Amino acid sequence: MTVVAASLAPASPRPCLAARQQILPLGWEPEQTLGNFETGAQGGNLQILQAIDNLLCKQTHDALYLWGESGSGKTHLLRAACRAAQEQGRWALMLGPHTPASSWPDINDLLAQPAGGLLAVDDVQALAGWQQDWLFGLYNAARAADLAFLASGDAAPIALPLRADLRTRLSWGLALRLTPPDDAIRARVLQRLAHGCGYALSPELLHYMLTHLSRDLSLLAVLMAAFDRYALALQRPATVPLLKSLLAEQPELLRPAQTESASG
Repeated sequence: MTVVAASLAPASPRPCLAARQQILPLGWEPEQTLGNFETGAQGGNLQILQAIDNLLCKQTHDALYLWGESGSGKTHLLRAACRAAQEQGRWALMLGPHTPASSWPDINDLLAQPAGGLLAVDDVQALAGWQQDWLFGLYNAARAADLAFLASGDAAPIALPLRADLRTRLSWGLALRLTPPDDAIRARVLQRLAHGCGYALSPELLHYMLTHLSRDLSLLAVLMAAFDRYALALQRPATVPLLKSLLAEQPELLRPAQTESASG
């Protein structure tokens, strides 16, 4: 049985602005894959993608920890890795601080999974005490079951505010730091999101987004989806005044959402 994090994006493309009839819910996010992760003009994060490929194939390591500032792409990569594992017919599960206790597997569940699956845990720095205790057992079970382990946080393992033995476990595998996205990467991502909905961002609108909005790419993706729906509902073109109107009505779009990752 293949298990996928509930927060993974839909497998099929979303209809574009001009063609679709249905207004999608606010929780929609664009497809996040390893293929559409921006590595930068200098390939600053190319090593990260290679490390994830090696992890899924278990060529050089069976545990990988990614760290970097908010908005650097950690959640994108964990979701994309789970998607890649699923597409290869493997078991995959993504957990995080907002995953309810009922969705955390017990050790026997993990030990029963076939070898080659993937356990991913996002934002480990924000895990509650009971989640840290649970993850310690799951990490050991994943190694015993020959599962790949992928985690992310905002600091190197040694600097995480976690129980000491869990920090040690996270240090056992390969640990890599993500290069944060620069404005060129953010511009390409925003234009790609707009293009996927059938339009292009004007230079004025793109400049406003780059200078006034969050640098967090995941937050920008959710905002772009809401902006698309807003423009469609009002039958107006995407402009700076329209974006300001949306943000005045829905200021929560400027704040990170709490995503619950669970098995499905």
